[in-house]
Amino acid sequence: MSDKKPIRRTLQERVKAIFKYIEGQNEPFPKSRLKNIGINPQTADKWLSLIEFIQDQPKIRLIKTEHNTIIEKVEGKYQALMRKRFTDDSIPYEQRVRDISDYLASQFTRERLGF
Repeated sequence: MSDKKPIRRTLQERVKAIFKYIEGQNEPFPKSRLKNIGINPQTADKWLSLIEFIQDQPKIRLIKTEHNTIIEKVEGKYQALMRKRFTDDSIPYEQRVRDISDYLASQFTRERLGF
């Protein structure tokens, strides 16, 4: 029996491992395959739910200064909704093109107004 303690990964190391593994897959795969990187199915459920939730949120930008980190919203809720629509392949192509045009126009207006 080994007295060796398992190496604990940080949260960032875990999520990087998940994305690296997903990037290496060429087709859909069951979450149970995440065991290959040391993440059991129950933990995988939690991570995947968290990742999915974060991906649905408006984009932000972090601005790091010498003493502070400033959080800037890059998108509003409307832009986040439009981004979800034009990346949704279940929506007809023509509608997605209109959605991306709306997204770009609203993003331009947001930047011009200084949000």
